[in-house]
Amino acid sequence: TTGGPATAAGRRGGCHRASDACGALPYSTPRTMDNLLGESASARITAPSAERNKQFILDELLKVLPDAEAVKRDGRVLEIASGTGQHISHFAAATPWLAWTPTELTSETFDSVRAWCTGLDNVAEPRELDGSAAPWAGIDDGSLDAVYACNVCHISPYAVTQGLFSGSAAALAEGGVLCVYGPFSVRGEFTTESNRAFDSSLRERDPEWGYRDVEDLEGLAEANGLAFREAISMPANNFLMLFCKK
Repeated sequence: TTGGPATAAGRRGGCHRASDACGALPYSTPRTMDNLLGESASARITAPSAERNKQFILDELLKVLPDAEAVKRDGRVLEIASGTGQHISHFAAATPWLAWTPTELTSETFDSVRAWCTGLDNVAEPRELDGSAAPWAGIDDGSLDAVYACNVCHISPYAVTQGLFSGSAAALAEGGVLCVYGPFSVRGEFTTESNRAFDSSLRERDPEWGYRDVEDLEGLAEANGLAFREAISMPANNFLMLFCKK
């Protein structure tokens, strides 16, 4: 697809690592916190990589999320796999006209999400949600302006990626956007040798994990009535892939 990751590469500089987690945890049962690099003495857990990438991601989200003048009501954004809560707290603080809902497969990190979001009136109580179980329980059809998922696809079974697209297709209002951040292969090729090695390590840990290809996501989008909009090259060999509800 013209304008996809292959042509977008190099749009931004930055460090180059095999992955750059956003505070998300591996999407499986049970989920663990083994990959978190730091934990505060309080309930607020800090993933250093989320601190590094959150502003880069927000800069791009602000270009596609409804702005204050465009929404006649509070816009609604659902985050899949909120992890520590660092991303949703940062994004919500910058967009007080949007109502954000954090979700996770289990309640393991809910105390951290609450701690990070203290004082933010536009962040709902975190809720348990299985992204693979679409349509998503408790989420009305056509009720969302955006769905955001960070580092979900490569550390979960492919059924979760499928559910992400089918669930978003049902939950998004017309013109709503699905924003998917993480590392992906491009037309069957890895963007770096370190990404190839990381993919292999993921598949050794769990055969159902591993990098998804941009073509897989584009195919899922088409099958679910979502239009591919753009794939933005991000720091640390990640992409922010955008899809719109037709």
